[in-house]
Amino acid sequence: MPRRNPYFALWICLAFFPALAVAQAPAKLTPAQAAAAAEQSYRAQVVPFLKQYCLECHTTKKPDEEIQFEKFKDAPSVVANAKIWQKVLEMLNSSAMPPDDKPQPSDAQRKQVIAWIEKTIYNLDCDGTPDPGRVTIRRLNRAEYNNTIRDLLGVTFRPADDFPSDDVGSGFDNQGDVLSLPPLLFEKYLSAAEKISHSAIIANSASLVKTQKMGRKLEAVGGKWERGEHGWGLYSNGGVKGSFDIEKPGEYTLRVIAGAQNINREDAEMELRRGDKVLKKFEVHAPHDKQKGYEFKLKLPKGKLELSAHFTNDFYDEKATDPKKKDRNLYVTSLEVQGPLEVAESDYPESHRKLIVTKPAGGVTPAQAALANLRPLMQRAFRRKVSEQEILPFAELAAQAVKDGESFEAGMQISLQAVLVSPHFLFRLERDAQPNNPQQIHDIGSYELATRLSYFLWSSLPDDELFILANQGKLNQPDVLKQQVRRMLQDPRAEALTQNFALQWLNLRMLDTTSPDPKVFQGFDDKLKADMRRETEMFFNTMVKEDRSIVDFLNGDFTYLNERLAKHYGLEDKAKFNGDEFIRVSLAGSPRRGVLSQASVLTLTSNPGRTSPVKRGKWILENILGAPPPDPPADVPQLDATQKAKPNLSLRQQLELHRQNAVCASCHKTMDALGFGLENFDAVGRWRDKDGKDAIDSSGVLPNGDKFRGPSELTGVLVQRKQEFARCFTEKMMVYALGRGLAPYDRCAADEIVKVAGQEQFKISAVVTQIVLSDPFRRRRGDGGKP
Repeated sequence: MPRRNPYFALWICLAFFPALAVAQAPAKLTPAQAAAAAEQSYRAQVVPFLKQYCLECHTTKKPDEEIQFEKFKDAPSVVANAKIWQKVLEMLNSSAMPPDDKPQPSDAQRKQVIAWIEKTIYNLDCDGTPDPGRVTIRRLNRAEYNNTIRDLLGVTFRPADDFPSDDVGSGFDNQGDVLSLPPLLFEKYLSAAEKISHSAIIANSASLVKTQKMGRKLEAVGGKWERGEHGWGLYSNGGVKGSFDIEKPGEYTLRVIAGAQNINREDAEMELRRGDKVLKKFEVHAPHDKQKGYEFKLKLPKGKLELSAHFTNDFYDEKATDPKKKDRNLYVTSLEVQGPLEVAESDYPESHRKLIVTKPAGGVTPAQAALANLRPLMQRAFRRKVSEQEILPFAELAAQAVKDGESFEAGMQISLQAVLVSPHFLFRLERDAQPNNPQQIHDIGSYELATRLSYFLWSSLPDDELFILANQGKLNQPDVLKQQVRRMLQDPRAEALTQNFALQWLNLRMLDTTSPDPKVFQGFDDKLKADMRRETEMFFNTMVKEDRSIVDFLNGDFTYLNERLAKHYGLEDKAKFNGDEFIRVSLAGSPRRGVLSQASVLTLTSNPGRTSPVKRGKWILENILGAPPPDPPADVPQLDATQKAKPNLSLRQQLELHRQNAVCASCHKTMDALGFGLENFDAVGRWRDKDGKDAIDSSGVLPNGDKFRGPSELTGVLVQRKQEFARCFTEKMMVYALGRGLAPYDRCAADEIVKVAGQEQFKISAVVTQIVLSDPFRRRRGDGGKP
């Protein structure tokens, strides 16, 4: 017999619920009256429920059971064991039913028990002073670091791509509690800061001088020649030429990389010509295998430059026996044009021009110039006002470098590196007047609010408009916040919501690790997998840009396809496709709707060789309905064993056989039903009517009686439960926005967000706006060990 999971019997005896029951708020009671009422309800409602439906298994007579309801003598004992009763509540909310052949509690009984447990263990008073919680100091994660560097300095490469992966907490990688700073990462920060500073600030102006080079593309001009290992071998009088674009007038260096095979101590002669005009004659002494540059400076106008190198003193003595006296040849590897040699201010990158505004001159010392340059930089980098005393040590680094013989620009590079490894840059700091007092609740500062808002919607630092509003003290005004949310969601930087929220909410960052069996799914490759992911990304981007209802995630009647993905779906006749280009496609007349029919999700929730109704059903429970099932017992029988024993049964029949084990049945009846609703889609998202020889049966019945046949009807059932989806979506987005997991005291805020957003048809902007206006987003409290 397999060892029974300690929560198994609880799964068997507790009932499935489609949604949380909401008890009407009673009149205000004193603490003593509330305690007495809770005790009375416990004895009148909960204890009889437990005796009738649960105590048979969860009893002290069975010491192997972890939950023994006889131990809970009164309501205070329930409060003292809140974690156990949270698990009880999870079982209720995940629809864990008694076996069908056991007596079932009525809906009224179930609702009473749920309401009592919620009221007792959460003890929430949404009319009282709300607890906004607190967020652990947060390090910038990799995405935030890349975006911040981009928006702070204009650097286009992604330095954090080389950093170690960020840990994930509560489903997201921006959670303060898990964003540690290991030694390896700090070494990466130091290396990245140096690379970034050299890209943003140019210390050596010569590095900005452009060089055009032609080698193999040169054209031979007369004579006998051969192109070989040492470039163009000119074996008789003749040359090579090339054409260059001169974009700006100015002085240029014209250079020939050449060598020679010389005889009788007489060097090969080479002419550098511009068109037909000889600019310079050179004696080429460098050997052909150790070539060097022969150059000439010339002022050039804008336009085309025809440049050539000519061999003019060929010699060959066929009678000579000494090879060193027999043949003289010229070898040319390349022609180069470098310039203009004078670097203009406009030649420097924009980052340099913004960072080096003031230079030491006219009585301005290096320290004073550095101070002036660092002031606006550090205010943006630290995302707040910065005092002169804070800036001065960074400015002195630049001044000391100049004193040691470095250029001022090189000194500014060092100062910038110091800024980029400062904790005030790497961490999002929020200040508490009384950090150890959990009763000390306060509004976060204007700059802290701007930072929360920008990293929520853009995964980057605030822009100038947010900084100005924060400086004016206007940002915390509700109307201003609403306007900023609308503005920011329409900004291209809002795509960070897709990359960093949506892909984690939908678990699609794990798509890269999926590997459908190539023997079963021929033609599946990484390009198709990338197309699948891009479809979902573009779909979510459109939801944000068009401010659609989040319900469209379930039943949206459009998607984005390219030619390859359209053929994969069998929708190539829907539009005129052009290779890799994605276009918007209507799904009218197709059974596909929303994210549940997108191949990214369907592939992610499948096994390598077949579909998995269990994985798909579990994914829906976790990410759509917000009712994750409990973890299975460690010794639960595996479906693979059933498949090996009964290989001729259909997958549905195998799962039905699997569910005959009571340990499996309690959870699988919901997961399997939901998953089978998507069974018409194979393991890589293609439509099918049969699985091998077996016709697809995609029907299902949920514990609450909802029935469906096929993905379209399943979508309809889920849309009817949009309130549950809205709650799930809101809580996921709150976790992402706050940078911490939700606690029981967040329930009041979540309730209000869902309520108000529902009045606006659950538009994305409504959900986002209500999160931003909520107490957990705009306020914080001290710690004192309180969770």
